[in-house]
Amino acid sequence: MKAINTIANIAENMAETTTIQVKTKTRDKLRAIGSMGDDYNSVIEKLIQEHNRNKLVEYSRKMVEEHEDEFVSIDEL
Repeated sequence: MKAINTIANIAENMAETTTIQVKTKTRDKLRAIGSMGDDYNSVIEKLIQEHNRNKLVEYSRKMVEEHEDEFVSIDEL
């Protein structure tokens, strides 16, 4: 019974995955980013998360610069 569940899980995971083509050099860079045991999906998810963090930091900096005159120094409180 356990073997049947394992096969079913493998089949389900295969149905949810895709194949993307990357150059060998890019693949090697992805390997360097990953940790032991990471698959490429995990590495790509880490990259997406880092990208989103960078966008948030960029947006925050922009808002501070554009609205700098609206901020009050903590020393003035």
